[in-house]
Amino acid sequence: MDSELRWEGGRWVYGVQMLTCAGLLYYRSLAAPKVAPIDKAALRLPVSFVAFQRTFLAVFFLASVADALQVVYSEALYEGYGLRRKEIATLFAVGYGSSLSLGTAIAASADYIGRKRACMLYGFFQVLGCLAKQYPDFRVLCFAHVSLGIATSLLYSSFESWMVVEHEKMGFRQEWLSETFWLMAFSNGIVATGSGALANVVANYQGSIGPAPLISATVAALLSILVVKRAFTENAGTASNLWRPLDYALQTLSDKKVLLLGWTQVCFDFSVIIFWFLWTPTLVADGREVHSGVIFTRLMASMMIGTTIAACLLQGPYYLRPESFLPYVLLVGGLSLFLPAYDHQELRVLLWCFCVFHICVGIALPSLARLRSMYIPNDRRAAVMSIYRLPVYAAVLVVMIKVRYFIESISNDEEGMCLFIMALFNSLSYGLKFPI
Repeated sequence: MDSELRWEGGRWVYGVQMLTCAGLLYYRSLAAPKVAPIDKAALRLPVSFVAFQRTFLAVFFLASVADALQVVYSEALYEGYGLRRKEIATLFAVGYGSSLSLGTAIAASADYIGRKRACMLYGFFQVLGCLAKQYPDFRVLCFAHVSLGIATSLLYSSFESWMVVEHEKMGFRQEWLSETFWLMAFSNGIVATGSGALANVVANYQGSIGPAPLISATVAALLSILVVKRAFTENAGTASNLWRPLDYALQTLSDKKVLLLGWTQVCFDFSVIIFWFLWTPTLVADGREVHSGVIFTRLMASMMIGTTIAACLLQGPYYLRPESFLPYVLLVGGLSLFLPAYDHQELRVLLWCFCVFHICVGIALPSLARLRSMYIPNDRRAAVMSIYRLPVYAAVLVVMIKVRYFIESISNDEEGMCLFIMALFNSLSYGLKFPI
């Protein structure tokens, strides 16, 4: 069906979302602190911190661009290679299996080998995977997904671990971490929106996906390696051998708050991943035609609204601890999936539910990152974060098998599972609350 006939919701929605983001940022720049007394030193960001933050965010942005460009085009690329749906799904399963096994082991070793080296390893495996994906041979593509699975594990642990440890080593205030965390989440929204928009343009005007996105991802990954090598200093834990960080991490999980935070993180990540597996099948049920590229940008804009709200709550003007509001945010996120879980047919209602869900995701991302910085010890940070991802990858593989690689019809049972999981980690997150 012609793109002009596909449903995309009101054309004004995206503009309103961007204006909302701008309005929140403007309000944040003008509003006085809402709590008293406030340490005035916490309100002033020194030049040294801003320089450190910009360097890190530049590297993180390059790493995120490299990941997004190779992910968003994968399915269209493989269809151009002539692969069947089952073969494409098998490649994705190989990637998750790689993250579950090799990726976890390598990412956890960052506390021993050094977090700067781990960030450079991310770039290496990303380049390797992007180069291999350009060859339409199934075995080579399997190798590509093994490499990219390792890169994914490193992306989700090594960069944040390096930043948090270096932040503390340079003597910056802990409250300023929230400023970096919300900017990380906000930049992810920008990267995803840009990649999705570019994918939509290519699909409409080129008709097929060529190697250009993979080449661009390779360049971004190589640039990230160069910037890390020049701008990052090495920091590592105190482990005496390669496996000691995992041992330390398992000991850390005996702390009730670290364990509860871990399960909260697991359930949150799993819910988001399952949502992305199912949002398109839910919208196109009963033969409906939707403009998924346009809707994708609106979901990302919703997430950006959430991150700006998180900036107001965590840093200024409200300066709240994440434990004080995160449970309620997660509850709203779970309730927003109530209608989709029961197969509501009105597309506008579905879109608004999905947008609310992503606003909650945008608030939760920097809030959970701040909690990780508070509760996970620095010398085992990467290992603990890697262990947090283990149940997520395992659960995703189980779901992929359950839905028979997405080939047979998908019911909304999995969407209902998202609702259950969101409610579950909402209850778990209450265990993190304590008097402030």
